[in-house]
Amino acid sequence: MTSMFPAPRSGAITRFALAGLTLALLMGEAFAQSSGTLAPVQSTLTTLVTALTGPIATSLAILAVIACGFLAWSGRLTWGIAGSVIFGIVLVFGSAQIVQFFQSAVGK
Repeated sequence: MTSMFPAPRSGAITRFALAGLTLALLMGEAFAQSSGTLAPVQSTLTTLVTALTGPIATSLAILAVIACGFLAWSGRLTWGIAGSVIFGIVLVFGSAQIVQFFQSAVGK
């Protein structure tokens, strides 16, 4: 009985082990350089969330509703399209409240 996946060659196993060891050693140096603070990462993520839920997302949501209006006007709007647009808007703009709800549910 043959397997779906061919058996790895010993050279490939050695290369993967060497690559894993190298990454493990380099990660230690990277963590040592961070000096224990995650402020740059937190700042970047906050900026990204603000950009994705700010005026750009609002404009895109308005355009999506306008597109639904034109589809309804021409008689081509289906419940699936309308539901997808509404659900997407709820997820984008309600994401912070959704995360807070789950955090409070688990006691964070």
